[in-house]
Amino acid sequence: IIWMDRRAVEEARYLGERFGDEIPRRTGLAAEATFTASKLLWLRRHEPEITRRAHLFLQPRDCLYHRLTGSFATDPSLASRTMLYDLRAERWWAQAAAEAGVSVAQFPRIHPSSAAPGTLRPEAAGVLGLPAGSPVALGAGDRACEALGLGLAGGAAMVSTGTTTNVSRVVGEMPEIVPPGVLCSAHCLPGAYLLEQGLSASGSILRWLRYDLLGNRLDYAALDALAAQSPPGARGVFLLPFFIGARATRWNPAARGMWFGLTLGHTLGDLARSVMEGVAYEVRACLEVLGRAGASVDAMVAAGGGARSALWRQIIADVAGVPVAMPAQPEAASLGAMLLAAAAVGALKARDLADVARRMNPTVETARPDEGNAARYAEWSGLYNDIYTAVAPLYGTLQTLIDEEERSAEGR
Repeated sequence: IIWMDRRAVEEARYLGERFGDEIPRRTGLAAEATFTASKLLWLRRHEPEITRRAHLFLQPRDCLYHRLTGSFATDPSLASRTMLYDLRAERWWAQAAAEAGVSVAQFPRIHPSSAAPGTLRPEAAGVLGLPAGSPVALGAGDRACEALGLGLAGGAAMVSTGTTTNVSRVVGEMPEIVPPGVLCSAHCLPGAYLLEQGLSASGSILRWLRYDLLGNRLDYAALDALAAQSPPGARGVFLLPFFIGARATRWNPAARGMWFGLTLGHTLGDLARSVMEGVAYEVRACLEVLGRAGASVDAMVAAGGGARSALWRQIIADVAGVPVAMPAQPEAASLGAMLLAAAAVGALKARDLADVARRMNPTVETARPDEGNAARYAEWSGLYNDIYTAVAPLYGTLQTLIDEEERSAEGR
């Protein structure tokens, strides 16, 4: 079940009511349909035979690891994204697992991200053309690998934009109280954590614009060039980028995407730029929440496919009001995974990996906030937030109408 699957909204709400503040205090997460606990409870309620027949429940990476090695294993970075892992106790949370209808015995053993608990099976070795018995590093989740590959340190945060957008900052200890709108998960380095916030849709909106609305008549470079012709503010068009609900910082699963301010005078470039600006307004909101949580951000490092757009990096810098650095390798998750593999075979020490990453992936250019544009965006961000506040009460009504229509269609 992909993380974007929203079927478990009611189950997430139930778990939130059942455990309350225990969920963020223990797991660092919000009670949300994204996470494994909610999805397992949905399975128990709607597909109970699957739950009864299951031997183990695995993340996609862990399933692949078993195919390669025959071993069942996971690491803290992925375990801490299930809403079933007690970050403070560093073990599976039995009470939450039971409430979701499963047992902690149905989850794999947790190993360090820089470990290689299994070796390559002969069957897999034959397919891959590699020696059987080769150590297979466990690695970590995508965000943890990205943060490592960028060598995040100090007051810098990662802004990773691809299908989604993620804002992450590495901290040395788990906050005593995880602020609303912030997720805390285990980093892939010992004694470190990631404070994370994410948008469920960002680059995927541009993909939707390109393929579904434009029929693939323009590529991303052409869309980027058109967006660059639109002035800051996109001539008064605002996009609410909640095409798969609103995650951080608003946590509203019923939220929907919306263009506001359209006229017949607006161009395709205005629409493309408004997508970039809508994502940037949400990045700004993420930084504001981190600042209130005592984890202020004075610079960002770009990652992911969206980082290749100099225009988008500049828009984020102007809207968020902090410099955005472009690394030599923006697809930094691969570098982070490679470094964890090097540590797994003893070629590097885990404590040195972030320093090695900074040497291997230096900054090649930096987008700095333009004072004039930053002042304009500071004002426009207020209007952007007002737009969301005005329409937010309608999302629930819309969802109710959609649910009623779906039930009616099923009964026909």
